[in-house]
Amino acid sequence: MASKIECVLRQALTTFSGSYTSKTFHDNLVKLKRIANELDARSVALDVRLLRWDTFELNNSLDQLSGSTFIRRHQAPVTYIEVFEDQNVSIGVFVLRDGAKIPLHDHPYMYGVLKVIYGKVKIQSYTPKQKDYSQLNDCNISAIKLAPIIVGETDDPCVLCPVEGNIHQVDTIDGPAAFVDILAPPYKTDIPEVGKRCCRYFKEVNISKDITLAIVSDPKDYWSDTAPYTGPQFSICLESKT
Repeated sequence: MASKIECVLRQALTTFSGSYTSKTFHDNLVKLKRIANELDARSVALDVRLLRWDTFELNNSLDQLSGSTFIRRHQAPVTYIEVFEDQNVSIGVFVLRDGAKIPLHDHPYMYGVLKVIYGKVKIQSYTPKQKDYSQLNDCNISAIKLAPIIVGETDDPCVLCPVEGNIHQVDTIDGPAAFVDILAPPYKTDIPEVGKRCCRYFKEVNISKDITLAIVSDPKDYWSDTAPYTGPQFSICLESKT
């Protein structure tokens, strides 16, 4: 019997391996969302130790006076676990430690399904008014700011569309969090007549009915490390990664 994560992979490949405009695609996307809703931390064998900032206790004469002191190691606020990737779809797990966030960023002409498997996150999304990414290389973006949502383990997956809500920020709420992220096509694949599909970061530069987002360099307070995937292995599609 296929594991839950393999069922998600099978459906993701079915959904994103053909045209994105047919009725069949939209039916498959609904099915993918339903199957992804079955995921939890056990489905991907999430190591709960990754949710914590690494700490160790100092034991010296000063500590005896002031009590135990814990020193935080220099550790990335976010860990990424790659589950699967080919030319059509990528599946991974983002682990956000307490207080961490994934800064405001975009997903050029991409679909996404986000399922929280631990904790809660707040998602603040924006819909760009410009639809042509070939015109957005170094300019500000006029956007519509959507109402923020808080999503936890018992909530349905969120669906990211190529335009609607395509730019978003993810913040932890009341502790660490983890979510499975399904993206199609993956970053670094080609956008026809535009080039590589790259992630860009933004900041909100004015508050009004018409929001302006400015493209910024990679945020200095955000970086990530990686951890190996140790969950159920797949009996299908391994050849597509070679």
